Amino acid sequence: MDDKIYNEYYDKLYYWALKKTRNKEDASDLVHNTFCALYTYLNKGVEVLKLDNLIWKIAYNLWCRKAKEYYKERNIIYDDEIINNKEFDDIDIIDKIIYQEIKEKIENNEYNLTPKEKECFIQYYYYNLSVEEISNKINSNISSVKYYLFNSRKKIKGELIK
Repeated sequence: MDDKIYNEYYDKLYYWALKKTRNKEDASDLVHNTFCALYTYLNKGVEVLKLDNLIWKIAYNLWCRKAKEYYKERNIIYDDEIINNKEFDDIDIIDKIIYQEIKEKIENNEYNLTPKEKECFIQYYYYNLSVEEISNKINSNISSVKYYLFNSRKKIKGELIK
């Protein structure tokens, strides 16, 4: 079974790792460490329902640790509270920094969002509320919330592309 997993995932993991690390040696190390961690986990006798999810989660977490070390070595300043927040586990470290910058600009209304656009954007992206939950919270209909989200994304994207 080990060879089957290795053969099935090696190329996919390697190209993903190469894209993330932009370095052949680091990509090879990441893939190697992913398989080592995977086999260690599987040897514990834990039942794995979705092997694919486990492999990618291990690879992603190892890459995040490596990226965090990289940024600490270069003394890049970022808000630890944002970076270490459990809500953001699935976002890579660069995205977290961008996410933080966008949040600060939204709070300072640098994107010229209306109060409803701002509220919907924050509730949807920062608190992970559904469109229906937001509509109930702000006493508005679902299509209006979708409109506010669309407009806020459009304004933010327009500013980011400049």
